[in-house]
Amino acid sequence: MKLSSKTKYGLKACHFLGLNYPDTPVSASTLESYVSVSGKYLERIMRMLSRRNIVTAARGASGGYFLARPPKDITVGEIVRALEDDMEIIECVKEDSKCKCCPSAGVWKRLHKGINELLDSMTIEQMIKGELH
Repeated sequence: MKLSSKTKYGLKACHFLGLNYPDTPVSASTLESYVSVSGKYLERIMRMLSRRNIVTAARGASGGYFLARPPKDITVGEIVRALEDDMEIIECVKEDSKCKCCPSAGVWKRLHKGINELLDSMTIEQMIKGELH
């Protein structure tokens, strides 16, 4: 299984926003430089995170991006699912799936559950403190 670059950049952006929480919004240009990604791609990532109430933006001269909640309340799992189509690695794991079509369905469901439990056990705050090494 391979995660997209959106997840790598989204986690990096949320980490940086967490470093600045709650003091000041981070400008799009500052975030672009830190994350090392184009403005359009970053904007797409931030929109996806915004839809899940992970980040928010303020317009205007003193505007920018910031975390929508404290870093201790945002899990890595939330971010990954926001950027990776809810981590539905195969049709069998979808919430509304009635898949019983093959003997491996249970394997995929357990894998999906295990990955999500692990990701949900980690927060942006733990990333900031360096506790996830």
